[in-house]
Amino acid sequence: MTDSYLYNGQSSDDHVSSCPDCSAAIALLDEPETAVRPPAPLREAVLSMARRRRSPAVTPVATVAAPYAEQVALMDDLLSELSLPDWEAPVAKHGTIRGLVEHLAANDATVATFMGVPREDVAASAAPLHRRWREQAGSLLQRVSTGNAVLLDVEVTLAGPSPVPVRAPLRQALVQRTFETWTHADDIRTATDRSRAAPRPEHVRMIAEFGLALLPRAMNLRGPRRDVSVTIVLTGPGGGTWTIPLSPASDHVGVLLSADAVDFCRLLANRWLPGCFPYAAEGDPALARDLVRAAATLGCD
Repeated sequence: MTDSYLYNGQSSDDHVSSCPDCSAAIALLDEPETAVRPPAPLREAVLSMARRRRSPAVTPVATVAAPYAEQVALMDDLLSELSLPDWEAPVAKHGTIRGLVEHLAANDATVATFMGVPREDVAASAAPLHRRWREQAGSLLQRVSTGNAVLLDVEVTLAGPSPVPVRAPLRQALVQRTFETWTHADDIRTATDRSRAAPRPEHVRMIAEFGLALLPRAMNLRGPRRDVSVTIVLTGPGGGTWTIPLSPASDHVGVLLSADAVDFCRLLANRWLPGCFPYAAEGDPALARDLVRAAATLGCD
């Protein structure tokens, strides 16, 4: 403040001496060690919003990092809302929500370790599980965001229960991280009586394309290679049409299968049982059934 500043005819010094609010503010500036830390919920809300809005500088990197950042932020918000009893709510395949988040953190570590993020023993650490998961995901996003597009083509191991590890470019691994984080957030929403939420349409399309790229391998693991192509038509937000050869010798389309795009992504996560999955098919009905069964094996559980 300057001596020439007047407030209702008072000098700055006179005003400060008579105003409790200004006196308190200046005391905080003069003695920063007396400053009060913001409440934890406020800090978490600000950090969560910052993570959601942060976009990497390199466009190709942002294309795959931004969807993951968004799902991490949504999961972060969701976990912040959970009560202590919620963490022990039952979840299929992973026992409880706590077990599910431990599983998610372990699968994230597959890529995080490749990116140089120190792998923490999730089960042994004394830090809260939510914080450990979030810090690892945040470090992974930071490393990816400061990288370049060339790094996206480097092969890494995908997460999943396959007996033979599947390797794919880092760009696909990041889409898988988006896919799994969304899937498990929906698992938590279901377990705590919340409504499920679909990703943005453009992110639904990325997840669908990720699964479709793995579909020929999944089909071959189920039986003899078929010398046909399949056409997949996904409807609704994020949909599109893809024709996928099941072998290099594919010379005709054996089946056209149509389904909702978000439902198809949930099938990929095995959140639709193959026998209950709603779809329409033209062509070979047995091939259509095999496609649906193979697609349901591509999740990360």
